[in-house]
This record gives sequence, structure tokens and C-alpha cells, in this order.
Amino acid sequence: MQVKNIPVNMIDIAEENVRKDHSFGEDDKDRLIKEHLSKFDLLQPVVVRFDDKSRRYKLLIGRRRFFALSAKGETQIPAVVTELEGAEAEAASLFENLIRKDLSPLEKARMVKRLVDTTKAGITGVAAKYGLPKSTVSEWLSILSLPQVLQDNIEQGRITSYEAIRIARKPKTVQEKLVAAAQEGRLQEEMAQAGVKRGAPRGLLTIRIVFDPRRKSDKQLWEKLNAKAEESGLDVTDYARSILSGHVQRDT
Repeated sequence: MQVKNIPVNMIDIAEENVRKDHSFGEDDKDRLIKEHLSKFDLLQPVVVRFDDKSRRYKLLIGRRRFFALSAKGETQIPAVVTELEGAEAEAASLFENLIRKDLSPLEKARMVKRLVDTTKAGITGVAAKYGLPKSTVSEWLSILSLPQVLQDNIEQGRITSYEAIRIARKPKTVQEKLVAAAQEGRLQEEMAQAGVKRGAPRGLLTIRIVFDPRRKSDKQLWEKLNAKAEESGLDVTDYARSILSGHVQRDT
């Protein structure tokens, strides 16, 4: 990988850069990187391609770094020059942004969808190309299938990434309850009852059952429980509770 210094005034944001329409300097992350680069040198070069038509460089990866160095008054910026363009360039920009920790769940889900839409073989292709488990790709996509009310709550930070994925795994009946709860201002309570939050809320009595997939009997029982729960339109936790309750009642 060859790094060369390129004049800042010769660089434009590429159309393939997935954050090309975002402003710079308004959020905390922009201010942090601007402050950091005002004191320290750039450690990770940006990625650009040379556009023969305009005779200028197009920035694919490193938008924040580029703007921060420009604000610092730098006249040149370390860059890797690539020949990627079009769908491949956009995919590279998407993946670079996807691995950032500051993305909201919906931003990440939308980026995963764009990767899947622009990658040959879809989910399987993305998993193979970027070393991601297929289940992870599918789970992020599933967030976009949630009811709009729940997506709005994700956007507003009331539902975390972990909770969003857990909700997406739930049957439609559970999701509908969560929608109603969100509209009534009791979303957090309903999420706790539905078992999508980490840990149990204070005051609840809990039973923890562990299935080891390495044991054939455990795996078969788990798969059967899930299948029966799906047939009943219930979450597996609610289904197991109903079976346990029925068994106890018969024995008393």
C-alpha cells in the first residue's frame, strides 16, 4: 500500500462516499477528531481515487479526517490512491463506516442493506467478502422490517442495538404489543416483560435454563421448543412458561 501526500485543494468528496451529504462540525465526533488532529498528526491515511475526467482526486474513505485537516489549515493530506470506483468504491465506503462504533442501529442496518443490495449473492456474498457471519448480516437487516413506531424509538435512542435485534426475533404478536406500549409511554416496561432487555428488571422472579448445542439432546429439544412456539405464535420464552405452568397446575 503506497501512501502519497495530496494537495487538499485537489480533493472532492466522491459520489460513492456514503456520508457525502453529511455536514461536518455539528456533532461531538466531528469536534473530537478536529480537536485531536489539531494536536496530533494523522495516523491513518484517507483513501482516494483519481478522476481522469476532472483531473481531481475523489475521497472515498476518511471524510471526517479530510475536513478536520482542512480546518487545521493543512495544505496536503496523506492518502492511499485506489482504482476502486462505482459499486466497488461505494461498498468499500459502506464497510469502512459499518465498523464504526458511533453508528446508530438504523444507520448500521441501512448500510448493511446497501451492502447486500450492491454485492453479488446478497447476504451470502456480504458474509463471505467481509468475513461477517450470515446470521449477523440477517439480524441487522431484520431491524428494517420492524414497525415504524419501533424504528422511530430506535432512532431516538430508546431502543438499543441489542434490544432492536432481540425485538426483530420476536413474533409479530409481541412486536404489536411493543408498538402499543410505545404509543402509551410504557415501552421500557413492556420490553422487560417481553425479555428483550439485558437482565431481568428488579423485582421479577426468574428461572434460567441453558441448552448446550453441542449436546444432541439439548439441541433437539431447543429446536422443538422453537418450532412449537412458532406454531403457537408465541415467543419461545412465553411458550416455555405456558408449558411449565400447565404442567405444574396438572400436578397440584
